[in-house]
Amino acid sequence: MPKKLRPGIESPRAEPLLSQPDGGPLLRWYDANRRDLPWRRTKDPYAIWVSEVMLQQTQVATVIPYWERWLARFPTVESLAAADEQDALSLWQGLGYYRRCRLLLQGSRWVEKHGLPTDAEGWLAVPGVGRYTAGAIASISQNDPAALVDGNVERVYARVAGDDASGPALNRNAWVWAETELYRPRPGDWNQALMELGATVCKPVKPDCTKCPLEGQCVARQTWRVDELPTKSAKPKTIQLRHAVWVPVFEGRLGLRQIPDGLWWQGMWEFPRADALPDPEVPELRDLVGSGWRQDVGVVRHAVTHHRITIEVSLVRCDEPRAGLRWVTPDEFAALPVPTPQRRVYRLVRPLV
Repeated sequence: MPKKLRPGIESPRAEPLLSQPDGGPLLRWYDANRRDLPWRRTKDPYAIWVSEVMLQQTQVATVIPYWERWLARFPTVESLAAADEQDALSLWQGLGYYRRCRLLLQGSRWVEKHGLPTDAEGWLAVPGVGRYTAGAIASISQNDPAALVDGNVERVYARVAGDDASGPALNRNAWVWAETELYRPRPGDWNQALMELGATVCKPVKPDCTKCPLEGQCVARQTWRVDELPTKSAKPKTIQLRHAVWVPVFEGRLGLRQIPDGLWWQGMWEFPRADALPDPEVPELRDLVGSGWRQDVGVVRHAVTHHRITIEVSLVRCDEPRAGLRWVTPDEFAALPVPTPQRRVYRLVRPLV
């Protein structure tokens, strides 16, 4: 009995349907149309690893300058393994999802100790490297016949196969399909071709089907369901948060605290922050900052995943430097790893400091 992908759809056949002895129309299209991205000019597993981590939930145009600066500062896995976490976070700031940076640093130290993996299975042992990243690094840099599925590949699969599953079921089906369809003579190019197709042609909105090399094999195209697939999962409920941030100032220096483990942006630096209460004084902030003259400055709004954060900003001119804070000059502040919303808070108060 064939394994079912969804009612009425059987699992991919034992032989690939898309690739041919020369790789088929998908690879021919990729060879003629692929974007010239800096990480495609190298086969260095470390450089490709960095690009794959940075590209998670981040657009290519945003990643390029960060990747180039990162490789200039940490050109080898050994140089990253020896880096201080604060230096790495400072270079990463602005990319967001800072856990990726910490895991990359942790992974580099694992590689320095255990050696560079040579295939996807080996990469899975590296802290922070999951199934997708392992397949990407190994296939692109080491020619290992490993499949991969990201959001682009998942979307291409859903449309080509006409699969109306969603969520984890769709992802499982896409992995079966990707492993079956993989063109083993050029696994890295094949995987990049699928991702490139999803990023530039088979886009989430207004896909350009007339330019797609798989148009004739696409079930969604033949059944007029391109705009319906992939089936959207239920959106998570938006969570509204309200924070109070006090910017302490003493003789031109800013008071900061390090964000403790377990909170967003852990290990980075922020102005004292607390949940905003009806009482504008926010006692916990008063206890931390100490005495002084407080001035309400304005509001900063920020989004993190499905959270919408309203930050009520105040400037506090302190009578003395509180012992629980780190006091820095504006230049020192600029060099520290500070979350984006806190930098926006500083821009708001800077004319008053």
